[in-house]
Amino acid sequence: MITHSTRSRRWPIPLTLVATTLFAALTLVGRRPSSEGIDSLATAFDDSTMAATLTAEQKLVDFQVSADETEEAVNSQIGTAGAQAGSLSLPASSEVLPAPLEHVRQSVADGVGEASTRFGGEVGKAGRFASSRVTESLLGLAQAGGLGDLKPGGLSVEWEELAISGVGGARLKAVVAYPKAGAAEATRRFPVVVLCNSWVMNWWEYAVKQQEWAAAGYVVLMYVARGWWESEGEVTAAGPLEVDDARRVLDTVETRASDWHADPSRIATAGVSYGGGLAVLTAAADSRVTAAVSLSGWGNINRALAGQGAPNLFWYEVLKLSGSPWVGMGRLSKSVSPHFRAILAGNRSEEVVGWCRTRSPEAHLQDLCGGGRATPVLLSNNAEDRLFAPDAALLYRQALHGAGCRVETMIHEGIHAMAELPGMLGFSDAVATSSPLWSRVLAFLDANLKPGAAPPPPPPPALSFQLRQPEASVFKNYVPVYLDFDSWPSPRVQPSSYRLRGDALAPPQARDVAAPSPPPKAEECTRRLAYGPDTGFSGGGPLLSPFVSAAAGVQIKSYRRAINSSSAALFVAPPQAAPLRVCGIPNATFHASSSMDRFQLAARVFSMAPNGELELLSFGARDVWHRGPDPPYLRPDDVRDNWDVPAGGAGEVVVRMAALCTDVPAGNAVALGLSLHDPTRAAANSDVALRVDVGCCGASALWLPVVGASGGAAL
Repeated sequence: MITHSTRSRRWPIPLTLVATTLFAALTLVGRRPSSEGIDSLATAFDDSTMAATLTAEQKLVDFQVSADETEEAVNSQIGTAGAQAGSLSLPASSEVLPAPLEHVRQSVADGVGEASTRFGGEVGKAGRFASSRVTESLLGLAQAGGLGDLKPGGLSVEWEELAISGVGGARLKAVVAYPKAGAAEATRRFPVVVLCNSWVMNWWEYAVKQQEWAAAGYVVLMYVARGWWESEGEVTAAGPLEVDDARRVLDTVETRASDWHADPSRIATAGVSYGGGLAVLTAAADSRVTAAVSLSGWGNINRALAGQGAPNLFWYEVLKLSGSPWVGMGRLSKSVSPHFRAILAGNRSEEVVGWCRTRSPEAHLQDLCGGGRATPVLLSNNAEDRLFAPDAALLYRQALHGAGCRVETMIHEGIHAMAELPGMLGFSDAVATSSPLWSRVLAFLDANLKPGAAPPPPPPPALSFQLRQPEASVFKNYVPVYLDFDSWPSPRVQPSSYRLRGDALAPPQARDVAAPSPPPKAEECTRRLAYGPDTGFSGGGPLLSPFVSAAAGVQIKSYRRAINSSSAALFVAPPQAAPLRVCGIPNATFHASSSMDRFQLAARVFSMAPNGELELLSFGARDVWHRGPDPPYLRPDDVRDNWDVPAGGAGEVVVRMAALCTDVPAGNAVALGLSLHDPTRAAANSDVALRVDVGCCGASALWLPVVGASGGAAL
């Protein structure tokens, strides 16, 4: 176990104001507004708002018709028998915008930003534009003053903008920060970090990190992936076009190496969320990448959108809407939504599975880890992330490690990208907590791109998992505690079973550790569940509740007295005589039979107080869409949702829950909630006539990863 002490927090409110002002200035200056441009934008906004008010309904109808026509063509391809994986033909780049919104967008792009000629002019040529000059000046001053993560000293930093020619001639916006060449640096060559934007984010996303790392002796190039903001083309969701674009970025690094004093033999790719996924996909596709950093990224896109076959509807809508052309931040290809919807509808055709594999780093392990490469990879994800969940991150880690990659993994408290955000803004410890994430990233880069530059540090742990603490929140001063594991799975963590017996969870016994479920017996009792959304369990919303939980320390709670016994069941263990530490992925195994072929089982683990208050620790849902064996074209890393049980039969259903690291205090009891409805995931069947029987006389069990366990004993 390690703790990370909090450094002196200087001027948190001014730092916030400085960061906000800085990014606002960078954004505005990046668009180079003239008085005519501002007037043009204001006039266009007024006119367009009125026109949109008068004609919005018709415009949206026209927009939907156009989208439907394109999607119909793509859907016909998805449904074609024997389609090859990844064989969709992409529509030509286009934007279908309601006219008033298009007028506003053009005013921003042309009247205000002059985007068509501003960023880079001739492809591949660096530019000293207003945004790069102001970025250099403001961040240089911030570093000289020691604001936030920017420390005085280090190398002077120069900024440039350029356009990089991607696939099909699409121009990609890029900004590079690199050490200025003084006399002492004239012959030096610096390692390179290539960053890619997150979903919907622009070039300024990593500006503070670019300044910090360039001053520390790195060439840091950030590019905006195709289809976002000023970069041309369409977003195909980390498909082959984006990966080939990234390889063109690496070509540019080689071409411009002498200008930036770069060493193209030492390149790392890195990013947050969308950029993190692309960082690993790029590393797999191009051996010029010697290390990769994925922060809040994914290993399997199918697992993110429909893990265990349970559709992640909220995040599907977020991704689709935010990438829509008429929102104005990106231009999502019309080929993407039909695939998203196919995944969410339980479509596991070979074409859809192939589309997902192309975009999943876990499907490219041989290229990344095999053939002697053993590429070092740093993974970081967050425990309350309901898009790229922590259990998926640990499975991703195991896949990389098993294939031969050298992997470091961190799991933090927080929702999607929450642990990364303070450091991206330049104040890793200026709000309340001291996060080790970005210092760990820099140490990883130093170890793999600057070998021999300093005495080698001790080897990092295989997994650092932040312990959930009752007092922890971003609005309180506290020292976060991380449990470090030298290997994962760790011998310090043992799966301990709590078997369902009546309405109780039987305490774990030594003989149960890592033991398979006993075969069901005819005389076993069952617990019948009816489908219904009114369960009495609170899983919280998909975004706000976990954010409040991580940010303010307000945990998601239910109450035993409110449980609806017809649509939900609660199984409770005896109170803990001593604290119980749980760290890893919980699983629940149910012996079940269903009145219909399709159903969902939603499981929740609680810490129950003596007054019946249920604090949610973890949850998960498994949807069964099809009975019978899985299709033969599925691979071990593919998501599988078939239930190989004949109609009317009974069998085992395993529900994996989100990874966690927390303590169940003495006096509280472990409790397991079960229902046929999870409000954050779409159910495979919402028929009110649905009934599922679950064995509860020893055939079903909750498995918890207990730290320091010996047969399930508490700490």
